[in-house]
Amino acid sequence: MAGPAWLAGWLAIAAFVAAAQACHVWRKRGERPVVLAAAAMAGGLPVAASFDAGVMTAVVVAGIVAAFVGRLRSSTPAPTRDVALTLAIGVPIGLAAAAPVLVRHNGIAVTLLLLAFVWVYDAGAYLIGTGASSAWEGPAAGVAGLIPLTIFAEVALVPPFAGAQPLMLGLLAAALAPAGPVAASALLGDRDAYAPALRRLDSLMLLGPLWAWCAVVFLK
Repeated sequence: MAGPAWLAGWLAIAAFVAAAQACHVWRKRGERPVVLAAAAMAGGLPVAASFDAGVMTAVVVAGIVAAFVGRLRSSTPAPTRDVALTLAIGVPIGLAAAAPVLVRHNGIAVTLLLLAFVWVYDAGAYLIGTGASSAWEGPAAGVAGLIPLTIFAEVALVPPFAGAQPLMLGLLAAALAPAGPVAASALLGDRDAYAPALRRLDSLMLLGPLWAWCAVVFLK
């Protein structure tokens, strides 16, 4: 509600912790991602998003340089692999956290719609999926919860969106929100790995960046 800068601050903290937790999961397996570089990159991207995309690019470049420097200063058998893993952790988490900040530049309604899609999906998936006999029941419930929200957006949120744009964004959320937790599990290499901060952001990992891009294009 207070604007892009305040939103970026909260999401930067979440992304920093999420990336650090993901790095520690990999380090327990003997891998050597640069924890500080990955966490700083993830936390820096939502802050950079409160300015513009150019600053976001600078954050990624700085993260790459920091990861290479960190590995060159220490002995490691596979420095290139370490840097690649650092980027694979820091960039997706950072982009997930940056997405709501990017759309916040286009108004509070757009941002709340993105977050509402994520909240409704997560709530449905958790409430129905907890203790369910089949793995698909939770995601199916989350997607079902998006139907009335999409109808509401189609009826009430014109403007800022026009025509069938809210429907298209709702379909995008239905397709990508369930894939986010799967992507987070792939990022961790283990669906049961302990990374609670990442699990708070996982539904945004695929949905957030693409949804933000579509919303910005629609509102031009």
